[in-house]
Amino acid sequence: MSRLKKSLLCISMAALTAVCAGCGSSDSSNTSSSKTEKTTSQTEPSKPVESNKPSSPDELDASADSAQVDDSKITFNTLEIKRHITEIEETLENDISLYNFQGAVYTKVGNDFEYHTEKGVANQGAHFDNSIYTGFYTGSVTKLFTAVAVMKLVEDNGLDLDTAIDKYFPKCAYAKDVTIKQLLTMTSGIPNYINRNGIKTFTTSLQDTISGKEDTEQLHSKIANWILSQKRLSDDGAFMFSDSNYYLLGDIIAAESKMSYEEYIDKIILKPVFMTKSSFAANENTARPYVSDEQSALLLNEGAGYSSLGLISNVSDLLRFIDGLMSYQIITPDSLGEMFKDYGNGFGYGAYINGNRVSCVGGLDAYSAKFSFTSDRNQIFVALSNYSESDPNFLHIMFRNYMLKYSN
Repeated sequence: MSRLKKSLLCISMAALTAVCAGCGSSDSSNTSSSKTEKTTSQTEPSKPVESNKPSSPDELDASADSAQVDDSKITFNTLEIKRHITEIEETLENDISLYNFQGAVYTKVGNDFEYHTEKGVANQGAHFDNSIYTGFYTGSVTKLFTAVAVMKLVEDNGLDLDTAIDKYFPKCAYAKDVTIKQLLTMTSGIPNYINRNGIKTFTTSLQDTISGKEDTEQLHSKIANWILSQKRLSDDGAFMFSDSNYYLLGDIIAAESKMSYEEYIDKIILKPVFMTKSSFAANENTARPYVSDEQSALLLNEGAGYSSLGLISNVSDLLRFIDGLMSYQIITPDSLGEMFKDYGNGFGYGAYINGNRVSCVGGLDAYSAKFSFTSDRNQIFVALSNYSESDPNFLHIMFRNYMLKYSN
């Protein structure tokens, strides 16, 4: 177990941006490894114990986020937390070990409890282990970044969220009936280009057109053309989760910003908050997947996840993102307030909203992620994994339910 003593203060939220650069020495030990092969899986390091752990959904259902507790109504007894820090750490560590979680975990409750641990290997062949600096595909965590980019364009470019998307996709039959805001809120009715029944793959009719040999531009074109050629599944404005919404938002961001989606994210989010190890392309610091299959691994190809699923990040960088976002270094308080409303089924712009908690659950091939924080930054949970049997969402729910014993 890694307890947060003086060494972890370098990622403390109070001085994250200024101090975290000084922690780079821990990162450098991993970068000497051989280059990561994105779609190459490796032998499982070990099997998880059998348990009655429920199968959590790929995307967080708002009602499943820790016993339907509204975080805006929770306060913690800091004195009791201080008195029981050892017990709390041991409980979390035991849960992580029991379910053989492989990856990196960080959590914070109030100002008196911080914890992080790293488990498993990032690259077995290169002999380096997972850490808070290891890059993982984050899946749907990407959507929150995409939503922030849209709100930045609202602020800087005067983008109107009520604009119909035929402005950007004039040949699409349904585009005149769908707005940018409907893409953000998952109320467009556009079919999903991802099959989410079990292991994520391309939906069957799209999969049939993909050979796996396409370059980034060719793959992007095939996916976008498939999305734009479909018929809407509904036109009543009801919530329907579809990764296609955020895929199209990436092209809208590119059109409005006059640069690629990835360049715009780098310019307005990654660089301003010093997310120096986050990107949309795997590198030598990206954890390899344990274990992939041929079809799901195709989603790791550049151009597949894009603005919906494609971000690669690490625990340290995601903490910087929370700090920068919630201290209004990227977008204004008004924009954040608009993003973090419940527009139906607990979904805001790019994330689920539960009281004052913002949550994303992501998964892509063998990778999985849980990214959750309260608006006051008093509760933070980040867990990233490169192991197909890991379940960061379930781990978070267990820990949150346990911590309720210390609430007032």
